[in-house]
Amino acid sequence: MYAGRILKIDLSENYVKELRPDDKIYREFIGGSGIAVKLHLDMESHSKDPYGPENPVVIMTGPLTGSAPSCSKIQFTAKSPLTLGWGESNAGGKLAIYLKRAGWDGMIIVGKSRRPAYIHIDSNGAEIKKADHLWGKTTYETIEELKKEEGNASVAAIGPAGENLVRYACIILDNSRAAGRTGMGAVFGSKMLKAIAVSRDFTFSPEMADPEKFMKAVRELAGRVKDSFTANMFKEVGTGGYVESAEMFGDLPVKYFTEGEFGKADRISSNYLIERYFRRHDGCMGCSIKCGKVLEYGGKEYHLPEYETLASFGSLLLIDSGESLIEINHLANSLGLDTISCGVTIGMAMYLTEKNLADFGIKFGDAEKVKEYLKLIACRQNHGDMLAEGTMRIEEKLGLNGIAAHVRGLEIPMHDPRAFFSLAVAYATNNRGACHLPHQMYNVEMGLRIREYGIESSGRLENDGKGEITAKMQNFAEIFNCLVMCVFVPAKPSHISSLLKFSTGFDYSPEKIYSTGEKIFNLKRKYNELSGRGKEHDRLPDIVLHPVSGGTEGKVPDVRKQLQEYYDFRGWTSEF
Repeated sequence: MYAGRILKIDLSENYVKELRPDDKIYREFIGGSGIAVKLHLDMESHSKDPYGPENPVVIMTGPLTGSAPSCSKIQFTAKSPLTLGWGESNAGGKLAIYLKRAGWDGMIIVGKSRRPAYIHIDSNGAEIKKADHLWGKTTYETIEELKKEEGNASVAAIGPAGENLVRYACIILDNSRAAGRTGMGAVFGSKMLKAIAVSRDFTFSPEMADPEKFMKAVRELAGRVKDSFTANMFKEVGTGGYVESAEMFGDLPVKYFTEGEFGKADRISSNYLIERYFRRHDGCMGCSIKCGKVLEYGGKEYHLPEYETLASFGSLLLIDSGESLIEINHLANSLGLDTISCGVTIGMAMYLTEKNLADFGIKFGDAEKVKEYLKLIACRQNHGDMLAEGTMRIEEKLGLNGIAAHVRGLEIPMHDPRAFFSLAVAYATNNRGACHLPHQMYNVEMGLRIREYGIESSGRLENDGKGEITAKMQNFAEIFNCLVMCVFVPAKPSHISSLLKFSTGFDYSPEKIYSTGEKIFNLKRKYNELSGRGKEHDRLPDIVLHPVSGGTEGKVPDVRKQLQEYYDFRGWTSEF
């Protein structure tokens, strides 16, 4: 349910204002990035400089925040300094629930502070405070310091990477969760905004339209989560439990996407790390899955790296030491670096050096050099200055073509489109760039079916039908971005329909959910077109379109065929 209030915070003018959106906005756009993209289009942020004070940050919760299973995520949105188009990234932890229970659905941050600042929020509003003493500190140091200063609070902070405008800088929440992609941390840094701290001020209690039926719907979905094989795997070993299966499918990228077999997946999987170093489970507030894990290694506590990190710094860079990956993950998070974009960018540097196309002084398999380069990137020193720009700009500067593993400037994640063919069209058309979330087409290719919308794969190495099912899944997946619900929750359209209807009173049928998702997806597409990041960027780089050995059977997806079908289904035929 909604609090009905949004904060507007102007860092340039040092003032805070309370906004009360019309009920129509909630009804039509639900929450999360649905409301956010509406606000961004109204503010015309697509025409702004991503690093300029006029680029607004819109941060939103959803109607089910803290009330339904795994609805503890929050959406960070702004024009992306990495892609120059639609930027969004969500993260779990406690921030979303703390913000909603303090009586706020979200916030809009504009302007630029004259000096380092952080924002403190409680039920009374927001206060802009000095952060000179925090500037230069790591994310972990900042979070711990603000928890001492503000008491029981949830904190979202940037590290040196955000301060130095690394284009893929991230935001770390509560020490373990990351709003990783599209450079939202760099936008914070451009505003001299070090952190946001929200006090545990639980003065707002959502009033459900039909509490009894809502709780019944919650219990039904919770039961489905309990019975889910994937959710239970994540509960036991985290997302990194997929590493060995990924190699079997040919889904685990190897040596900067140029090989299909690693042969050492068992050395970097979370199964290996948990068996040796597990201490306790960890996860987002109110989530039963608890996919996070805390390890004890070398006498210190560390968070278990996610699958994406184990692959992006592991197999992609030919690093086969799980222990090194624990250290690399901790360092990347402390500096505030998106581990996907950072790993891919370092992988490109290794590849260019090996092929004598450039000399970045770093070779595949050198874990110690990777740690050194993380610091250079975060501080924009030596080779790190160019690597901080991301693969798209490195390729442009060196006059190369097809080597940069990105779509729309966003580096390709650790799911190979040669293993699950629908990922080709999904990456090519996703509004924030190459992204495996939230559509998760690899799950569809492995057997996930959404019967209400006719979503079912024809086979993971087949091209037929992939344009249509990808478009349908994108439409459905936008609702997860609006709720904001974790995509690990196996919620069917009927579940979401019941939760929305009995919480908000809005009559959201499965058909209405689909059409609303389609509308929001198209609004993000419109944002990209207005930003100059439209149809000409619907492509995959050549580096991921060569056959490799292993689980992909040497096959590659037909991107052109999939795009044609996708455009036809969406009615965009004239665009192709």
